[in-house]
Amino acid sequence: MPLSDFKSLDMDAIIRELDALVGRNIQAPGAVLFLDEIQATPHAIQALRYFYEQKPELFVISAGYLLEFALADHHFSMPVGRIEYYHLGPMTFREFLTAVEPGLNRYLSEFHIHQTIPVTAHQKLTKRQREYLFVGGMPEAVYAFAEKTL
Repeated sequence: MPLSDFKSLDMDAIIRELDALVGRNIQAPGAVLFLDEIQATPHAIQALRYFYEQKPELFVISAGYLLEFALADHHFSMPVGRIEYYHLGPMTFREFLTAVEPGLNRYLSEFHIHQTIPVTAHQKLTKRQREYLFVGGMPEAVYAFAEKTL
């Protein structure tokens, strides 16, 4: 839900509106403000600079599935030097193995390309690779799968 006060960049007004929206004090000790789908309110991207400068004790994380498009086609001042950008992708097959069968991941780590994979290890790896393709690499889906299979 886009917040109207992001356009003003008045941190006190933004915080009051966020407090009212979530029904709690977002500046409580240890609080983390997570702004999901931030590209829906481009002024919120600009406001990140002011959170950094005026409210450094408040940890702010933002994410957005289509964020890269908003950043490429922005019509606002970008908070240069105040934001750290991270690109998070799905879990790799090796990370998947660590979650569902760590011993198999260790085996794979010690494997050398010139070695022959035993049939049983090949079958287990093939089975896990198929599971990875079906489950995907989203951490929560992998966690749920691992909980049911272990």
